[in-house]
Amino acid sequence: MKLKNIRWETFAQLVATGSTGAAAYIEAGFSKNSAPQRAERFTRNSAVATRIEELRAENERLMEMKREDYLRELKDRFLNLPPSESTTAKYGEMLARAMGWNEPEKHEILQKSEDPIAS
Repeated sequence: MKLKNIRWETFAQLVATGSTGAAAYIEAGFSKNSAPQRAERFTRNSAVATRIEELRAENERLMEMKREDYLRELKDRFLNLPPSESTTAKYGEMLARAMGWNEPEKHEILQKSEDPIAS
């Protein structure tokens, strides 16, 4: 369940996706002073530790999905999040990439059969 404190949630998401504790601590908006030590203590907070495990489990579940399931999950998240939520655009971008919508449009170039220089 998402943490109520946005900085705690951001920290948990960053750690769950592979950021170091200190980097996640700073990126979440906490002080740079003693970041490694404070991040270590923060990860032992029961609510934060539980959330990190939830996010890691969710990431593992997503990795095991079939393509169709993955696309459905991305679409559901994109459509169900409010537009003002910062992750909404990211889900939209991920969905577009997975669907191939970000690929350039291909056009066939036709050449004239006559060579104007040879005339």
